[in-house]
Amino acid sequence: MRAAVALLFACSSASAQLADTSAAGVEKFTARARVATERFKDVNTAVAESYVKVGPDFPAMGEHWVNGELIMRGELDPSRPAILTYTTIAGRPTLTGVVYALALKRGETPPMLPRGAGWHDHVGSIDEESLLFGHDHHSDDDIRLVVMHAWIWQRNPAGIFATDNWALPFARVGLSAPSTPRQDAARALALLAGSASYFSRLFAAVGDLDDAGIGNVDAVLERQRSALEQWWNARPNSAELASAELTQLDATWARLARDVQAAVGPAAARRLSRLWAPDH
Repeated sequence: MRAAVALLFACSSASAQLADTSAAGVEKFTARARVATERFKDVNTAVAESYVKVGPDFPAMGEHWVNGELIMRGELDPSRPAILTYTTIAGRPTLTGVVYALALKRGETPPMLPRGAGWHDHVGSIDEESLLFGHDHHSDDDIRLVVMHAWIWQRNPAGIFATDNWALPFARVGLSAPSTPRQDAARALALLAGSASYFSRLFAAVGDLDDAGIGNVDAVLERQRSALEQWWNARPNSAELASAELTQLDATWARLARDVQAAVGPAAARRLSRLWAPDH
């Protein structure tokens, strides 16, 4: 599947049309996308229309369901997204957004539409992209794939067209997300919501960890996950997190960062340090 998707990416070509970049134009774009994708709230409809799950479950993006034919067309049509994103909420796959994909030739830039669009280069396979803590990498290939997320079914505090949606970890556990992004708190909740294996793979890849280092990091992740589970079971049954609880989650992620770096050798700790930079 990975090779087939990569081939489709390489063969696609961009054919974006001019569009209104005003606020009204953005609303028109997203409204068309919502009307056209309402039916995909049932994941079985997506399967019937040739969308296939590709890659892992990202904490801040969920699952990618790819339609290879639409990627090959390379059209920026709000009613025909090449990719759908789903996140498991309350035990079922829940449609959270759509993703548009265009293939550009060397020197071409993504269209400045809709206004606020967060186009970024898709470097490597979806699985490889999952091990990037950010999405600011650029490809120098003759043909490169650029993608844009539109969070039309799940509010994103960072903006409807931001690539990552750190409200998802809150939604996964039945909580309302804060009105402004709280990424560290969200990452701690992602660990509680079942993303320990994702973080293990991420730390192993970025830190270039050996088997011993991976084992040590996994022990840290499990210790913090267990502590979060105890906190979760003891807290009041409320969908809103108090300010003190958000601060506690921030502190949990900071403690995890310290413990992870202490659990590996100095060279690996230096490589991992970029994951804790303020812009991540």
